[in-house]
Amino acid sequence: MSINKNISIYVFIFSFILMLSGCQTIEQNSRIVAGAFNTATTVQQGFLERNSPTNTVISRNIQYLQDPALHFDLYQAADYEALGDRPTIIWIHGGGWISGSKEHAKGYFKRLADYGYNVVSVEYQFAPKYIYPTQLNQINQLLIYLTKHAEQYHINPNQLYLAGDSAGANLASHYAALATNLEFAKASYFDIQVHKNQIKGLILHCGIYDLENFITKAPDEIKLYEWGIKTLVQAYTGGRKDDLEFLRSISPIQYVTSDYPAVFISSGNRDFLTKTQALPFIEQLKKNQIPVTEVFYPDSKEFLMHEYQFMMSKKASQETLKKTIQFIQNTSQ
Repeated sequence: MSINKNISIYVFIFSFILMLSGCQTIEQNSRIVAGAFNTATTVQQGFLERNSPTNTVISRNIQYLQDPALHFDLYQAADYEALGDRPTIIWIHGGGWISGSKEHAKGYFKRLADYGYNVVSVEYQFAPKYIYPTQLNQINQLLIYLTKHAEQYHINPNQLYLAGDSAGANLASHYAALATNLEFAKASYFDIQVHKNQIKGLILHCGIYDLENFITKAPDEIKLYEWGIKTLVQAYTGGRKDDLEFLRSISPIQYVTSDYPAVFISSGNRDFLTKTQALPFIEQLKKNQIPVTEVFYPDSKEFLMHEYQFMMSKKASQETLKKTIQFIQNTSQ
């Protein structure tokens, strides 16, 4: 059975559960959405593992924060010691801020590491129990830890790439805005301790960059999406989904400056976030003269849904991986 058919089955199950759920709390609704996400992710993991490199060196559950106890996994090429200090991709997983796992795309991380790069996949806490800006603060602590222990892990601390998919792309782009816009960081009461020049680039897949538009332009003709989107934003913001001014104030698209790092950005031709999120964000990046590598497939006959980049059986996904490596090669010089 194809991955698209598998995911379609779980979306159907999710829809059925939704019909039965009625009016519930943020916590209850979040559990429903998280369950659907995690089920689809489990299917995705199996497909990603197929034909992935088998000689990757993986160091699991390295603790970067004591309270709460949080960890990351480190993926490295078999000859990482001979390669020396290398550019490092810090991957923030998706899951709508409410779910997911640092292992959700380990087959993909093995592929990236096979090109000679370090890949750090980070664990962070979930909404609605832990709301904004908890996740951003934890990413900040991770970067501080990696900078302090760079030599130990063969990391070049001046060649860091923040990467993420879906909500992870939101967190990566938001952190980059904080790191490169001190006024935004100050207004957010955020203590950035990593120098902006350490972040060489962003790798963003199927992300959310404008939370106001995420709410107001949800495809209400598909009620499942509309309900799910409102649940996610309600959970992440601590119940402030209707406060549009607040949503604007935590949207990366509002805070891009000329210091923002180079961006690799991609999204699928069947992902409604392409039109409502990725393309407006690209426009804002270009206004600030930020180098942007855009990877889209509007004319492809392949069905490229949300998180298409992990569906390695597709030609577009394979091409996107190649272009990701080219982006790192070009920007890490």
